[in-house]
Amino acid sequence: MNHLRITSLWMNSLMQAFKQQGLDTRSLVAGLEGFSENQLQEGPPLKLATARTLWHRAQRQSNDPLLGISIGSSQNFRSTGVLMPICWHSPNARKALEHISSFQSLISENGQFQIVVSEDQGLIECEYIPRASVTPVNHHQVLSVISATLLLLREISGGQVATKKFYIPHDIDAEKVADALNCQTENCDGNFKLVFIAGSLDKAIAGRDEHLYHINLAYAEGMIRAKREGQTLIHRIKRIIDTGSPATVNIDHVAKTLDIHPRVLQRNLMEQGISFRQIKEALLKERAIDLLISQSIEVEVVSEYLGYSEPSAFQRAFKKWLGVTPRKFCEENAP
Repeated sequence: MNHLRITSLWMNSLMQAFKQQGLDTRSLVAGLEGFSENQLQEGPPLKLATARTLWHRAQRQSNDPLLGISIGSSQNFRSTGVLMPICWHSPNARKALEHISSFQSLISENGQFQIVVSEDQGLIECEYIPRASVTPVNHHQVLSVISATLLLLREISGGQVATKKFYIPHDIDAEKVADALNCQTENCDGNFKLVFIAGSLDKAIAGRDEHLYHINLAYAEGMIRAKREGQTLIHRIKRIIDTGSPATVNIDHVAKTLDIHPRVLQRNLMEQGISFRQIKEALLKERAIDLLISQSIEVEVVSEYLGYSEPSAFQRAFKKWLGVTPRKFCEENAP
């Protein structure tokens, strides 16, 4: 199993949870890249904007004021892959929380837990920091992650984990969250933050297996390392393509610049669930949209800048990416 497999398991478990809530999953994924038959297929890494769009659609379709908690409490914990056995066999809930923070990106790139320990106050603050993106964070998506984390910690600790306060944004009903999660909740400015009573996280987890813990921990560390190495490789490839005329850059040129054989480069990218063509097309699309919309540059100039042999070739490529011509796209997205 690799991080791409874990992501697809998690997202397909999410789709099942949406379905159980009575949502129309077909309309939720309509037009979203990577989905087929209401399921996320294994392939290129799921884009953050795609995942957030899915949640925004779900919120608009649902009439549940606690959609995030409903999803977080019903999603299958096994869909987290290797993270689940690590948590169940951790020395205590505090260590499990640290592992969730460390390995969360194996499941989702939506955000990251930041843990601050205040030993003098006997508290552990766990704040969820969303990743920056052109698509804004959905608060129910974050609520699902935090509620699932809290419920898991309570489960593995035999109900010993205690919270002091749960801080949530103003657009979510604090009183209803407090009743649903049985913890004191308060609306605030800023990010979601869960404050634990530190001592309640330190009780040893009953029935844990030290051997299984270290086996799964080593496995997860290998996966997160491979994912980071893959992301570094993809970023390096993008930088090479982005110098000069991106449309003219081929894999042989990139491989030569990286001083590796093209076949080795292809194999390394396959392990990340992506191809050179997909990386190049994504970069060209990103640059084209920025030049056309943000900088208001004419289509013919954008075509030349990106390295296309003629404007018609750029227009065909653009229509293949977004379903409309560059001029039509500019009209529909004019400031």
